[in-house]
Amino acid sequence: MTSLTQAPEAPTSTARTGRSVRAGRLARLTPYGLVGPAVIAFAAVLGYPLVRLVWLSVQDFGPRSLFTGEAPFVGLGNFTRVLGDGDFWAVLLRTLVVSVACVVSLMVLGFLLASLLRLVSNWARVMLSVCLVLVWAMPMVSASMIWRWLFEPQYGVLNWVITQLGVFGDFSAHDWFSSPGQALFLIIALIVWKGLPFVALTLYAAMGQIPDDLYEAAGLDGAGRWSTARHVTLPILGPVLAVLVLLEVIWSVNSFTPFWVLTQGGPDGGTTTLGVYSYLEAFTRNDYGGGAAIAIVTVVLLAVLAVLYVRRLFAQGEVTA
Repeated sequence: MTSLTQAPEAPTSTARTGRSVRAGRLARLTPYGLVGPAVIAFAAVLGYPLVRLVWLSVQDFGPRSLFTGEAPFVGLGNFTRVLGDGDFWAVLLRTLVVSVACVVSLMVLGFLLASLLRLVSNWARVMLSVCLVLVWAMPMVSASMIWRWLFEPQYGVLNWVITQLGVFGDFSAHDWFSSPGQALFLIIALIVWKGLPFVALTLYAAMGQIPDDLYEAAGLDGAGRWSTARHVTLPILGPVLAVLVLLEVIWSVNSFTPFWVLTQGGPDGGTTTLGVYSYLEAFTRNDYGGGAAIAIVTVVLLAVLAVLYVRRLFAQGEVTA
């Protein structure tokens, strides 16, 4: 008698192969599907302004163009004029000096502060972390205004404190922003003070991932704190430090608010960096094409620096794909 039920027919090898191919294709496309919405949103938000900036940089766009809507195409004329200006190279050098000073100070102080967070008691760690977060959360405009008040010549707190101490003489009317050197120092200090919480808390979180066994082994080998930091902590923190350095370089070069609020690029252009220089060229001299060209040069310099830096990190094995 023929059985009423039959076992399901086993799938053929061709069907299995087709499902495997589809599964493999889906697995390869899944990351692009996950990243795709973010890329689309990023392109929509920044794509048009960037394209508009590039187009503006190759036009002779001045005050007259705002009313007539006509802006002659000049090609690379704005770039040639900007790169041929001696002021641009002085501003570029000043921007590099400020960026190096900010990044080095942030990395050194951030590492020391992160190490301190690991050594203090729990309540001290909580209080210090709260203070860091409050500094980090403060808008840069507010921080710059507070900084301006602290160093105000007539009513500034710092001048009053120094005068009361009597060690450096009478500072009751000292103008810290009348000298380019002093003004740059204060701006760098403000940038470091504002960016220190991000670096310190990031390094502290990264230090928490280092196994205690490594420190115990270093202690058994007779390594001191400096030797342990040099041969254990810093090598493990290498990838995190690499990302922090790149981010801080970008943020330092693009920093605009502290320079503008405190000095507006003065005195005599002594605190003018690329961001301020681009703004002055566009909105003070009304050369919008020249200002756009300076902004494009800044973007290209940062992009080249980022690519070279990341390639070097890959070559040294600091980061892996």
